[in-house]
Amino acid sequence: MALLDPHSFADASHPFATHVSLTFYLDFATSTILGSALLTLPSPHMGPLTLDTRSLSNLSALDPLSLSPLPFSLSPSNPDPVLGQSLTVSLSSHSSLLLTFSTTPASSALQWLSPAQTSSRSHPFVFTQCQSIHARSIFPCQDTPAARIRFSAKLNLPRPLSAVMAAAHLARRDPAPGEAGPACPDALWCAQDRVVEEFAMNQPIPPYLFAFAAGDIGFRDVGPRTRVYAEGGTAMLDAAAREFAGTEEMIRVGEALFGPYEWERFDLLVLPPSFPYGGMENPRMVFLTPTVIKGDASGAQVVAHELAHSWTGNLITNKTNEDFWLNEGFTTYAERRIVEMVQGEERAALNTGIGWRGLNEEMERFKDNMEFTKLKPKLAGIDPDDVYSQVPYEKGFQFLWRIERQIGRPAFDEFLKKYISTFKFQSIDTETFLEFLKANVPGIENQIDLKLWVEGTGIPPDAMEPVSTIYTKIVSLAKDFNAGRMPREDEVADWHGQEWELYLENVPKAVEASQVAALDARYRLAESRDWEVKVAFLQLAISSGCKEYFGEVEKTLKQVGRMKYLRPLYTALVQGTGRDEEKMLAKRIFAEAHDGYHPIAQGVVESILSKHS
Repeated sequence: MALLDPHSFADASHPFATHVSLTFYLDFATSTILGSALLTLPSPHMGPLTLDTRSLSNLSALDPLSLSPLPFSLSPSNPDPVLGQSLTVSLSSHSSLLLTFSTTPASSALQWLSPAQTSSRSHPFVFTQCQSIHARSIFPCQDTPAARIRFSAKLNLPRPLSAVMAAAHLARRDPAPGEAGPACPDALWCAQDRVVEEFAMNQPIPPYLFAFAAGDIGFRDVGPRTRVYAEGGTAMLDAAAREFAGTEEMIRVGEALFGPYEWERFDLLVLPPSFPYGGMENPRMVFLTPTVIKGDASGAQVVAHELAHSWTGNLITNKTNEDFWLNEGFTTYAERRIVEMVQGEERAALNTGIGWRGLNEEMERFKDNMEFTKLKPKLAGIDPDDVYSQVPYEKGFQFLWRIERQIGRPAFDEFLKKYISTFKFQSIDTETFLEFLKANVPGIENQIDLKLWVEGTGIPPDAMEPVSTIYTKIVSLAKDFNAGRMPREDEVADWHGQEWELYLENVPKAVEASQVAALDARYRLAESRDWEVKVAFLQLAISSGCKEYFGEVEKTLKQVGRMKYLRPLYTALVQGTGRDEEKMLAKRIFAEAHDGYHPIAQGVVESILSKHS
């Protein structure tokens, strides 16, 4: 077996499916999907075809024409905790195969919310999160970013609900007898209270970008290519529409920098607070946490990041998770270029400064396993979710920024456009990028130590802290705090969330509890509407032993499921010696908040608590 990806059972000698036609019956009562997947191959194939699965049941493989069974096997018998099981089907010159299956409540890509867990409190909700390797828990597939696939989908759901998907919406209609085939009986599929929503994605995407959501979803148009969708009624929609009103301008800036926008629509879905990421760049339908709606349009920076993925990540994709920096380093660079043009150089420098601080903190986090500070780490046997970090984002950004400084921005811009046009709709590895770089920037390997940047641990000596007046001033004020000097009100009068976030992240962690309380008494940071500010302050409060804020920590951890907030707060509670009270608090909060977190977030918090138990 020739594996091409340490996180997939897919065999390099087997053909990649080119299209999958899906039927999904969404059963909210049991938190499961009855599904079928018609996989189309590029040509007739004789012999085994291996797919990835995890937490699926009632699997069968059929000849699509005769519906006669095809031989298949699942291995290993005890599923691998990271990879799941391989599904190997024996084909006899088949150019397609039909799979039927059910998801289970353990399917890690899916979060099912009861009405009580939604904003409207009147209807249930379900959404997907397939990155990094969770698509296999929805349907059997070659779950590697090396594979790119087109798809069509029929989603059958209760009539009061609606569905959105990272695909073109074709129709909302009554169910038709027989269209689910053997996956779902007509008595269920065609029940009076059911409706079918049809979608198609005609551009090839990696499986981790497969995405849908279903629930009580409304929408607002905010531009010629952008509609904001949300669960939670008119107040949430209005707030989202205001926050993201400048999206079309960002799309036009992105096109000027990186070439045509290839995905037709750039719609946004604001998910319930349990969504585990800030945003997910699903093509045509970006998924967002409600925590990015801050009321001052600064949440648009997350949208800028997801928009940038339309070129770097979605058009050109990392071949494996070991090449993740090709997605995220490029996208962080592209995001900051967009922010610079739309919001100005100082705002982009603040963004870079926060990233620089985050990169340095990751060096501390991984000090006992510096492999994970490499741009291209070895991840065989490692769950990508467990080592998710700012390294591919910020070290990747620093690498590209270093190249830009070496050859100049005009030359680097031309290189970027050529890179995107050369590799669009392809999945590539780091070695392919480096060869392209050396071919198009002759002698670059003599000017920059490419091997050190890609294979070396830590932060290379030619990485650079951002240079800007406001950045320098904020970092200086943060250092003054350790000497007991609080910033004056005239010094912070024009600060927004990012300025406070940068300040708090640069305040030394070993400060007196009384200083932290005094800072909050003056500036009410624990009550901030900006989640980045609130969480940065609460981290400081925990590390300084300010126990009067533990109630606010608990409230925060029960309100949101974004891992950017869960990871540092739970870690701050349990890290270090002599923290028995804090560890007990963390375990109790998690036990009570567990069911409200997405399965990916549950796993991350469990690993933090077990590491420090």
